[in-house]
Amino acid sequence: MYDNNNNNNDQYSYSYDPSGGTNGPVQQDVNNTAEPPKKKHGAAKAVKSVLLVLCMAAVSVGSIAGYKYIDENGIPFISQAKDKRPSFSESRKLPSKEENEEAEEKAEEAEKTNNLTDESLVNVQAKGDTLSTQAIYRKVLPSVVGVTSVFEQQSQTFDFWGFGSDTVTQEVPGTGTGIVMSKDGYILTNAHVICDDDLGVAKKITIRLADETEYDATIVGYDRQTDLAVLKADAKEEMTPAEFGSSESLKVGDPALAIGNPLGFDLFGTLTAGYISGLNREISVNDTTMKLIQTDAAINNGNSGGPLINQYGQVIGINSMKLSSSYSSSTATIEGLGFAIPIDDAKKIIDDLTAHGYVTGRPQLGITYKDLSKSGSAYQGRGASGTSGVQVVSVNENGPADKAGIRAGDVIVGADGELVSCAEDLKAALKDKNAGDTIKLTVVRNRNYYDVDVTLEDLKPDTSREKEGSRQ
Repeated sequence: MYDNNNNNNDQYSYSYDPSGGTNGPVQQDVNNTAEPPKKKHGAAKAVKSVLLVLCMAAVSVGSIAGYKYIDENGIPFISQAKDKRPSFSESRKLPSKEENEEAEEKAEEAEKTNNLTDESLVNVQAKGDTLSTQAIYRKVLPSVVGVTSVFEQQSQTFDFWGFGSDTVTQEVPGTGTGIVMSKDGYILTNAHVICDDDLGVAKKITIRLADETEYDATIVGYDRQTDLAVLKADAKEEMTPAEFGSSESLKVGDPALAIGNPLGFDLFGTLTAGYISGLNREISVNDTTMKLIQTDAAINNGNSGGPLINQYGQVIGINSMKLSSSYSSSTATIEGLGFAIPIDDAKKIIDDLTAHGYVTGRPQLGITYKDLSKSGSAYQGRGASGTSGVQVVSVNENGPADKAGIRAGDVIVGADGELVSCAEDLKAALKDKNAGDTIKLTVVRNRNYYDVDVTLEDLKPDTSREKEGSRQ
């Protein structure tokens, strides 16, 4: 339908790069022992006796000096340490596997919390003087970064006879663009750059500056509904933040520039120019309708997350997608249809992501689901005959639906007494709900109908591998 513009061949088509290698450890021969020297006779015995006495004296002096060094540096010698050994009653048990996992989770959570900030990083500036295209490029380029996301894909290998063998994990890289928001390394980009429908969340992220400096980056938060994500670069030096302008004052016909990395970093910092072609264009992405800025400035694969810039050198949008000929069933050629997320609409989302890691106040059921009205599949023995309803694909552990007893395979056919025949009906039922509210769902399981009360919670991104289906 549309092309999201990270460097992919699929819907988001991340480029594959299976090349690479590992260097195994170098094995050294540690068994090269020299032949023992042959015995010498006669006068050599006297010499040997003298050397033995000198050697013993040297060892004694060395031992005293070593003891003195150890003692002065606070490390008890073995004779002193005997009285300082703890008794078994004072010893602590080794942590269990569960305790280790809990400690690791707490450490990861602490790292995420350290990256959160209550400071708003998108501060709209007043318009300045109109700048030339060259001046705009010089001003904005230092604030544009390349984003490399490395995903993991597991596949099974097969032998000559067609039998499956070991599961192989392959790294799948994808590229996009980002915008520097602060001197200490907060980066704005698209959610689909770091979270793929099929491969889940990226396992490793790096960002690259115009001068080819590279830093590792971590995910602060992302929101697939609005296709926005915030990263934090492990920057060693201050970065150059972009200047943001207002998208509310845009008019059709205003000049527009885009800077990005089409088809990877070989064309890093490519500048394209055009106009604002339309405003408030309603485009459906991930089952969510968004109002976007339309531009004819070329938005190519790899430009996702890059800036759309006004004539003052201010970022007024985040480039997100382009429409291609596959959007329409006709054979007509489609050119110059790029879309960007308005910065004024994105500001609240960005502030929530930087402060909390997710968008607050948005209720969730904690499920992924499939619209049976679109898939045309039956309930596969769980529900009644027919194809209307929303089938639960997976349930988030300890999420609202899980706590209420909903299982994968259940079919939601009602919400608060209203019929749910498709995903849009379920979304409509949740539209006016807030986190903490309760919704009564009617589900079909094994051809029986059940009413289930679900207490909604804040929608938080699941950083594990996401399964097929829409999330709610």
